[in-house]
Amino acid sequence: MRVLITGGAGLLGGELIRQAPAGIDLLATRRSSPVMGAESESVELSDAEAVKALWMRVRPDAVIHTAYTQAQGERDVWRATQSVVRACRASGAALVYMSTDALLDGESSPYAEGAEPAPVHEYGRWKARAELHVRAEMPDAAVVRTSLIVRAEPPDRNSAWVVDALRRGDPVRLFTDELRCPVAVEDLAAQLWEVALLPPERRAGVWHLAGPEAVSRYALGILLALRHGLDPSAITPAPSASAPAPRPRDLRLLTARADHELRTRARPVSAVLFPPR
Repeated sequence: MRVLITGGAGLLGGELIRQAPAGIDLLATRRSSPVMGAESESVELSDAEAVKALWMRVRPDAVIHTAYTQAQGERDVWRATQSVVRACRASGAALVYMSTDALLDGESSPYAEGAEPAPVHEYGRWKARAELHVRAEMPDAAVVRTSLIVRAEPPDRNSAWVVDALRRGDPVRLFTDELRCPVAVEDLAAQLWEVALLPPERRAGVWHLAGPEAVSRYALGILLALRHGLDPSAITPAPSASAPAPRPRDLRLLTARADHELRTRARPVSAVLFPPR
């Protein structure tokens, strides 16, 4: 089975490569950063013709689409997703599409897999548009909504920002009323491989793959400070209403399908950062 992972140089893409099951013929895409552990191809995912040409040449059986950026939503979320969907349909590849809890409004939690997108900020709107496109054009695709993706060591980029700022003595303000369900990248990757290898009729549709513990941005920052021996009192609590643009507040996800159909159980983020001994 040949599996193509977009964003092979990213946090999730790299972990998917590291956990690839035996017998998988693995290929990854990259924009500029090198990919470790797998053969890779450089391609601009927003270039529909280039993506289609690559797919038709390498003929993947399945694609796990992890690549994205928040800064360039139109290019790296919307147009890239259009390109990937078009290429998968042309080549006959199955698709596992990475979506996000950030396309929900944060006012009606906890959210089941049947919850429809109701974005409140720009990134959420691009992801909602892309997710709905996948669901309309490839109803047999797996659409995976996840939450904050964390790595204990070395810290993921968002966690590292908090840790590094505290070490420098820079001010850190984190929201007390914005709830997420962080998931360890190792757990998420293991669950994604399980989803990708399911029969088509069991794989299709929306999945929520997230951690079982809901924490605020502020609480997560406290956990990070304690893990790294830093002073948590240096973190200033703040309400999400103080942000310059609206943000979804409570994005707790229900994970009914994963709980029923997958072997891997995501760990609470507190256990990820402070493993039991």
